[in-house]
Amino acid sequence: MQQTIKMGNDEFILHIRKNNSLCKTDNKVLGQKIWKWILAKDSNAKEIKNDVPCLWGTNTPNTNPEILPKTATQFEFQRSLLPQLYSFLETL
Repeated sequence: MQQTIKMGNDEFILHIRKNNSLCKTDNKVLGQKIWKWILAKDSNAKEIKNDVPCLWGTNTPNTNPEILPKTATQFEFQRSLLPQLYSFLETL
């Protein structure tokens, strides 16, 4: 199994929106907080690509940019961080 994983802010923001409907924080701010957290935990983490189109589909009602992003930055980081990362996401 790979020790690193590639995931994007779109997946993390979706998790936040699904689990905390009261979160009104802007997607860009959420993305910055997520990246800072990942980088603080994994100094070898890297941004793979910025502004990757999200694949929500054209008929998804939540594609309002205030709810889900249209594009997202993709990261590569240590897979072992996922449990801690999802705990962090639930605080946002």
